[in-house]
Amino acid sequence: MLAAGMLGACSMMEDDQSDCPTGLYVSFKYDYNLQRADMFKDHVGSVTVYVFDEQGRFVTKQTEENKYGEEPLKKYGYQMNIKNLPDGKYQLMAFAQQKPYADTSAEGANFVVSEPKKGDGMEALHARLDRTTLRSDVPMAMVDNKGVSLDTLWNGFNTHFVEVCSARPSYDTISLVRDTKMLTVTLRHLDADKQADISTDDFEVFIVDNNGWINHDNSLREDEYLLYTPFRLWETDFKNENGEVVQRAAHFGLMFSRLMYYAEAKKYASLVIRNKESQEEVAKINLSDCLAQGRNAVDYMRYSQQEFLDREYNYSLDFFLQGNHWKYVDLRISILSWSKRIQNVEL
Repeated sequence: MLAAGMLGACSMMEDDQSDCPTGLYVSFKYDYNLQRADMFKDHVGSVTVYVFDEQGRFVTKQTEENKYGEEPLKKYGYQMNIKNLPDGKYQLMAFAQQKPYADTSAEGANFVVSEPKKGDGMEALHARLDRTTLRSDVPMAMVDNKGVSLDTLWNGFNTHFVEVCSARPSYDTISLVRDTKMLTVTLRHLDADKQADISTDDFEVFIVDNNGWINHDNSLREDEYLLYTPFRLWETDFKNENGEVVQRAAHFGLMFSRLMYYAEAKKYASLVIRNKESQEEVAKINLSDCLAQGRNAVDYMRYSQQEFLDREYNYSLDFFLQGNHWKYVDLRISILSWSKRIQNVEL
């Protein structure tokens, strides 16, 4: 039995090693979410791994994508096999998206991932969101989504090294963090005479933040301020038994890049709601601070504000208006049916 096992196993003494595992095998997981479940095979459609040597110099990259009729990333336990790496220690990084990278440039604004050259340092790897300069005298650019949501972006950065040896296979895992977020803003009137009259045409809703440039380690590079506008607008009518609209809700769908939580009052992402006719600000809130209050839904996990913002990716804010100002807002997140009412203390 021992002899048979030795004959059937891969051996450095045999000429034919076509069935032997060789090189570096990289696994992926995306469980950095509130569900704490690995959603990699269900969410990710394209992933590129960047390999850096022990001195932090770029060596090579490899990409795998799902295509029509062939979806390797959907297979349970998928591993990327990187071959022909010289013996040594390597550090792995990754950017992943929901669809093949070439398809993301076809419509709307997307993240453009840099292409480091052989020998470049890690700082050469980054992802920068498309933007359009508004005016030369205004230090702000607009993310022109053209009515299309951003393609989802994930970042993976291993702080440890994996050792590669030609005499045996090596294995490593990259954990991904989702950097693109979804927010649905809903406006409703509390005033009885306005409840059925609200419209998406009446308001401007936008986010301002300087978060459109992501480094190799998922930190944010110094950037100009970006203006995020809704990629989708729609309305919901609530009718009585006679078919008359008695209340209407106006909805605005926005997508944006990674949110950072700052303790400094002057440095934060702003959500602004403005009345188009009067140009009066209906609401202006610290978006990061507001959304981070959702961590109360999973208080037992003791997430910090930043960890919660990085784990969650789908938020809803329902603003209830009285006159030209918001009285309170309901915050909802993607898990369960949790919600929290936040009162406007300024009223």
